Amino acid sequence: MSALEKALIELRRIHKKFQLDGSFEKNGQVNATWPQTLERSVETDFFYDNFEPVGVEIETGLTPIRFFDLNTLEDDQVGYKWDGNSNKSQLNPRWPASFVVFMDDIGGGKPVIAVTNIEGTPVFASYDVALPFKIADSLADFFFAFAKLIEIVHGKFEIFEIYNDDDELSSKFVKLLTREISPLLGEENFERFFDYFYG
Repeated sequence: MSALEKALIELRRIHKKFQLDGSFEKNGQVNATWPQTLERSVETDFFYDNFEPVGVEIETGLTPIRFFDLNTLEDDQVGYKWDGNSNKSQLNPRWPASFVVFMDDIGGGKPVIAVTNIEGTPVFASYDVALPFKIADSLADFFFAFAKLIEIVHGKFEIFEIYNDDDELSSKFVKLLTREISPLLGEENFERFFDYFYG
């Protein structure tokens, strides 16, 4: 069993444990339905063939994050791969062809990106107008870390209790997140992962 499969099994387990919105479904339709305008990798194929996120939206304590399913994946690149209009006619010249956004916050503007031309499919993220930055060396590392984040936020802090009475992140939450997730991503990636979700 690959590291990616183990990570996705763990993510699905945590998702079910907390009865979160949507589901991860085996569909085996990537070859037939992957948008021709988007690049792909062995890892994105495995993810969408075996654990396609359908209606998955997850509360992180700050803002809900949603996964893109195959039916919306192409349209969800508008504002990233394509400039802001919805007809996908104008490529964004600053957006690498290998970048595929597969998650975003519900308001948009905080893409989580699979980098499809590098082995393992590293994961980058961005917010506001920041240039995308790496938050995981592989898709597997990202899913392991994200599953642990969900488990901590939903299981230990009842989602919004990650904040103290002064509306600041709880030091207990920050310490636990650092202890549990930093070893999964490495220190530098963890700092950027943390900054993406809570910076």
